Amino acid sequence: MTSWEYASVITANDAESQRAGVSVKLPNGKLERQQGDTSSVLNRLGAEGWELVSYHSSGAGTWGFEQFWLKRQIS
Repeated sequence: MTSWEYASVITANDAESQRAGVSVKLPNGKLERQQGDTSSVLNRLGAEGWELVSYHSSGAGTWGFEQFWLKRQIS
């Protein structure tokens, strides 16, 4: 039987102030702020064997929010 572990990448962006942040939550870990933009964080996780399985985006006014869910096979 194949087993998977899951992680999420969360971004928040404010178009008015040009502020943005990317955080990652790995299995059994806490939410940690990351250096770099969303693409660089997702590419780094991909190089570690994570694959994207779902994406959600929403926003109100100048704020935007994205969440990416990833999985990786447990060996």
